[in-house]
Amino acid sequence: MATPRLLFVDDEPSIRATLAAILKMRGFEVTTAATVSEALQYIARQTFDVLVSDLNIGEAGDGFTVVSAMRRTQPSAATFILTGYPAFETALEAIRQQVDDYFVKPADVQSLVEKIHSRLIGPRKEIHRIEPRRLPGILEENEREIFRRWLEAARVDPLIDARKLSDEELTDHLPLLIDEMIRSEAGQKLSPKTLHAALRHGRTRFEQGCSIPALIREARILHEVVSRIVHENLLAVEISFLITDIMAVGETIQAYLEESIRAFLHARHEHVEAAGDGKGKSVLLLSADRELSLLRKHVLQHAGFAVARADSRQEALQLLESSFEVLVISWSLSGESVAEFTEMFRKRNPNAPVIGVVQGKWQDLKIDADFTVSGEEGPEALLEAVDTALTRAQLPGVK
Repeated sequence: MATPRLLFVDDEPSIRATLAAILKMRGFEVTTAATVSEALQYIARQTFDVLVSDLNIGEAGDGFTVVSAMRRTQPSAATFILTGYPAFETALEAIRQQVDDYFVKPADVQSLVEKIHSRLIGPRKEIHRIEPRRLPGILEENEREIFRRWLEAARVDPLIDARKLSDEELTDHLPLLIDEMIRSEAGQKLSPKTLHAALRHGRTRFEQGCSIPALIREARILHEVVSRIVHENLLAVEISFLITDIMAVGETIQAYLEESIRAFLHARHEHVEAAGDGKGKSVLLLSADRELSLLRKHVLQHAGFAVARADSRQEALQLLESSFEVLVISWSLSGESVAEFTEMFRKRNPNAPVIGVVQGKWQDLKIDADFTVSGEEGPEALLEAVDTALTRAQLPGVK
């Protein structure tokens, strides 16, 4: 009997080296791959008797891609999946219908070798066949799940800040957008109905006091949810059309986002014109980092705001006796100073918004701020936050 040719795919170097060496000692001719791309290249160029692939190669579920490619191009090869998550065993029952077997890491080498040999010399196990379908059909079947996952992710995303919006307000745009994704084709423009919905969505988000980064994040979450659905259903997707279909979905989401942003900016321009020109709005800037504080003051003044800043605690206390329309306070100050200054500002200016400028994982901080931006995001994010905060404060009826 010829030496069985085995393709082993795993992104962990130590496991790849160790298990490959053991399999060679057990009589296999082993080829190793560290990435999905590398594995696909081997499958395209060589013939194998066995595939042993980690389920998660870089990203969760990437092993599906390798299994799918092997099943379609070399259907007689034995296929085995490795997973490092014992809790996945129930979900992996579905995978077992598509592969000869699966093993939980650390795999028992003796059991793995015995099952490979058993599969090679014995009759092939009857594998349940899934009729491959185009991606739109998969998305249509999972339409409710896409909606649910998007809402769940948006609800906890700090950038979207959905606390003041109801589920209906947050997802009003989603059903029509998902429907457009399902029916999209590469290069196709938005339908008139969806185009109108995108424009309405942008204007509505402005009226709700949201920001452009939040609109972008909404689109990003939708991309992530769709990608996860694709991963979970990869064995059922028609691979030959997958790239084209994914591109069409991405183009639809991008086109919708661009129209929404355009409407958002138009609504903001109309609001600024109706309110005068928006210039001269008073901003109090408090920071312990003098250089950054001066830069931020310059940026805000260039945008038309009247900015006051302090170089000492005494100056800060004096300025806090005056009235301002917004406070920008940096966490370069001590936590005690931030809390003290914010409380004083709110007492003097009860309806004025507070914007916190922070570093690192600010979501874990207890911040008494209406908006929060990261110092690493640059001046555009700060201007966007100030503008959005003032807009929300001025709009009637905004919760």
